[in-house]
Amino acid sequence: MLSPTKASAVGEYVERKISSIQKGILAGNSHARATLSRLRRDINGPSTNWMIIGNDIYSDWPVGSLGNPDDDALAVNAVVTALGLYALHQQSKSYGVAQLRKDDEPSVSFGRACRMIGRNNRANPQDGAVNNGVTRRLGAAEAAPTFEGKVWFFRALIRLMRSDDSRITLNYRDFARDLYLIQQPESASQVFQRWSCDFFYRTPSNKD
Repeated sequence: MLSPTKASAVGEYVERKISSIQKGILAGNSHARATLSRLRRDINGPSTNWMIIGNDIYSDWPVGSLGNPDDDALAVNAVVTALGLYALHQQSKSYGVAQLRKDDEPSVSFGRACRMIGRNNRANPQDGAVNNGVTRRLGAAEAAPTFEGKVWFFRALIRLMRSDDSRITLNYRDFARDLYLIQQPESASQVFQRWSCDFFYRTPSNKD
């Protein structure tokens, strides 16, 4: 079983990186735009180009909480993937798509964000509770035998969030934590169970 403490540390590092990038993007900073472009090209490519994004990943790697990156490929995979998917999500948006800790609103998990896709264009049956296309992609991601296969479907879902009429935001701190955990079967099942609950379950007072 992967360490929950390490998983949380992965999320903390990703949130710190994204907070800085997002602040720069919203301020029109050219350096932040260049960083976003590098990370987006990487997640859209057939394989990671380490010499292009290495400085973005490793220059301030928190050895105290995550250890030597050479010793934990799963943490590196989670960080690279989370940052790349954020860059894809943020593309061409005038608002921040990452829900940060300071935001005074309920946390938006990956499962909840997926449930929000299409809710404003009535693509979802059952009053927005289920979107069959999204459900199929989530199911395919769960069934994919490799992390890379799962990421392929995550990328498709993030693109749907980006193109949606709603301003769909996502808690990338928790998403990065989950990306770390799903790389081992015993913890992956728990992650998908949480996402499934967030996607399908609605309390009587929460009909969105």
